[in-house]
Amino acid sequence: MIRELRKMRMRLNIYYTLMLVLFISLFVGIAYFNVHYTNKMTTDRDLKVKAALVRDLNILPEFDDKPPNNGNIPLDEEYIDPLFKYILRNETMDITQSTIQNQALFQESQEFARQSWLDQEERWDIISLQGTDYRIFSTPFHDNEENGVVQTYCNLTMINKFISKFTNLLIATGVASIVVAALLGWWLAGRAMMPVRHAWQRQREFIADVSHELRTPLTVVQSNLDVALADQDSSIKDNIDWLQNAYSETENMGKLINNLLFIARIDAREIKFKHSEFNLSDLLTQLVSRFEPLFRSKNLIFTAAIAPEVLMHSDEVLIRQMVSIFLDNASKYTLAGGTVSLKMGCIQNVIEISVTDSGIGIDNSEKEKIFRRFYRIDKARSRKQGGTGLGLAIAAWIASEHRGQIQVFSKLGEGSAFKVHFPNSTTFNDPQTEIKYIGFMGGRLR
Repeated sequence: MIRELRKMRMRLNIYYTLMLVLFISLFVGIAYFNVHYTNKMTTDRDLKVKAALVRDLNILPEFDDKPPNNGNIPLDEEYIDPLFKYILRNETMDITQSTIQNQALFQESQEFARQSWLDQEERWDIISLQGTDYRIFSTPFHDNEENGVVQTYCNLTMINKFISKFTNLLIATGVASIVVAALLGWWLAGRAMMPVRHAWQRQREFIADVSHELRTPLTVVQSNLDVALADQDSSIKDNIDWLQNAYSETENMGKLINNLLFIARIDAREIKFKHSEFNLSDLLTQLVSRFEPLFRSKNLIFTAAIAPEVLMHSDEVLIRQMVSIFLDNASKYTLAGGTVSLKMGCIQNVIEISVTDSGIGIDNSEKEKIFRRFYRIDKARSRKQGGTGLGLAIAAWIASEHRGQIQVFSKLGEGSAFKVHFPNSTTFNDPQTEIKYIGFMGGRLR
């Protein structure tokens, strides 16, 4: 399963990275096209505007000084600015005026000028000379005295350098972003897989715990039945002890299976809450009547103090189950002659339900662990008492789902107190009145 989770994590990261690569590639492509297109349009516009100045106004800007030499521009070029230059040709394509002295460029551009004159159309061309690109614009002109072609052109070295640097920056940024995003994606995929990993881990532990919990009672049942069947001449009465042991274990297995089904429904989120307003005082009173015989049979003193007419808005069945779990635990871990008490009251719109016993108590190091599934402080005693190790886990879940908080007060060898606080709107007939139930000891009314 771990290997499958790793493969799934890898696949998620690969899909995420591929999507990011496509997105960044699209972004880089659009950005490159936009910069390239913008520079091209700007260059062409400026070339056309300057050609119009020469053609329509018949003026050529004067210049005195040469700008500093640039290694990317041939030394025999003289120009009016770092980028734009001009050539004026007559009808025979002879040069009448120019701002440069570059014979190679003159020769290469002559054919473009002739074609523009023959077609009487503007044209754009690119000339490459010694590794340097030039953008050249040719347009025919007609004057009263002169006819010919105006050519303006610019050295594309600086523009190409800018586009190249910009493209390299985009690519470097894109690659760095992809690497960072891939690492981040791996981490995020791991985070996303954590619930799955934890669920699988819980499932594995759950199956292991169930197998362990069922193995012991099944072994006990089989052992007792083997003894009972060993002597075929004996009667049921002779084997009553062995059969009773087997029956007790089947009862324990029944409780365990019911709790397991409830836990499974919790994990699958299949438990539907039926919230309604009910009388909590009446519910606890019914539980007192139900548990009195159990405490009496175990020679325990049971008392209750329940505030009357307390209304609670929650799931009545689950609240009953939670309180029953606390009372059942108290009966199992309190020795004969001990005391168990159930109290309920409301303080500042908070309902408090407490179950206190004088049992074996809980060590401080165990308080947080007792709400774990299948956890038992004394496994031998718990199994003997019919405990499954799931009751307190279920009670904690019920309290949590009702926004309740459980507090555990205990001292080893002196007893424990479980207090649950619920926020609630309650009503009372008389807040000072308590219903007290007289406990029983050894079957005699105290």
